[in-house]
Order: sequence, then C-alpha cells, then structure tokens
Amino acid sequence: MSTSEQATQDEMMQIGPSAREFLDYCNAERERRLNSGESFDEQTFDQAIEMVLKKLRVLADEGWS
Repeated sequence: MSTSEQATQDEMMQIGPSAREFLDYCNAERERRLNSGESFDEQTFDQAIEMVLKKLRVLADEGWS
C-alpha cells in the first residue's frame, strides 16, 4: 500500500491545503508512472512523499500553509 493510500481521514483533516494539493498531484503522478510501462521505484516515491509531507506539516504548524 502506498504512503498516500495509508493516510487516514483523520490525517487528511490534519494536513493543510498545500499538503492536500501535493497528495493529489502525487496520486496522479503515481498513476501516470505506473501506466507508463517504464520502471518505477514505488518505495522510493513513497519515501519522498513522506519526507515532503513531514515538512509541510511542520510549516503548517508554524502557520505557513
């Protein structure tokens, strides 16, 4: 299961609009890459998403979202 799929509704409510927009982009990009027929390291993709989400959460907590 991908990182974005693991996010619960509670987590989705806790993230700001920037993080929601980023997750929407990531979901579309994941589908595009999976359907491209090219090799795609989904685990690395998920790790990158999680790193960005952590930073966006910190920024949101500081009032920057």
